[in-house]
Amino acid sequence: MKTSLKSKIGLGFIILGFICPVFGLIVPLLGFSSTVTAALVTFFLVGGPEILFVLGGILAGKEGIQLVKGKIKKLFGLPEENYPATSAQYKLGVICIVTWFILLVVPGYIPNLFEMPFIRENLLYLSIGTDIMFIVGVFILGGNQMITKIGDVIKWQPWQLPLKK
Repeated sequence: MKTSLKSKIGLGFIILGFICPVFGLIVPLLGFSSTVTAALVTFFLVGGPEILFVLGGILAGKEGIQLVKGKIKKLFGLPEENYPATSAQYKLGVICIVTWFILLVVPGYIPNLFEMPFIRENLLYLSIGTDIMFIVGVFILGGNQMITKIGDVIKWQPWQLPLKK
């Protein structure tokens, strides 16, 4: 697949957005004043990645998404074209997404959950694991059906009231 320069620049911004927090770890070692250090660390950890993701998404567009999707599918040994998921594969993907959502929402309602020693000591690993479970559920297990359904939820569609009898 031949990609345009605009899509490559957009993907570069997205990659830079992922790497941006590493720069936040390097800033304190540069010897700036505490005010400048705090501002730069905040930008690299909070504002910078979001700005770069939005710019990258705008520039990469659908072409960039198709390129990344093809590379990820190739990495997992899946066919690059759209493929239907089996019933069991789709159900497992839905279970992964629901589990991810529950693990994302429940701690907000049970604040003492994070005080459990196991969760407090392994919070980073649990967060990474649940995010990976979501990605696997949507993009690998769910197949084209899952991506299409999520796209339909996000996309605005005209709606008409049912006719009265």
